[in-house]
Amino acid sequence: MERLTIEDLLLIGEAVLDVPGERLARMTRLDVAHAALAAAGRRTRLADQAAALCERLVRDRPLPCGNKPVALVAMLELISRNQATWISPNGGAKELATTIEQLASGALSHDAFTAWVRRHVRPR
Repeated sequence: MERLTIEDLLLIGEAVLDVPGERLARMTRLDVAHAALAAAGRRTRLADQAAALCERLVRDRPLPCGNKPVALVAMLELISRNQATWISPNGGAKELATTIEQLASGALSHDAFTAWVRRHVRPR
């Protein structure tokens, strides 16, 4: 299974936040970002890896700003790189945004978020 690297995460951050990667690297808590990537790698199922990565990036906030959108794009990139497809939720972008907000606030548990991600990841 292909995993994201810290370089991948910084490139995603650069694209999402429109901040040069070198500058973003200096402002990012790289140890926290590495921990998020490692936590994802300890899971065996792709959906669980994607959920763990997104959750850790959202809750641990390694970036100076924009952790939620970067976490979402990183999750989707991980899914895509591993030949799976993200099935948009019935509630569309609003459900996606609400779910990420609930995750960030702690209103959504790890298990509930992981189950939600599992429902939206399909092998190609």
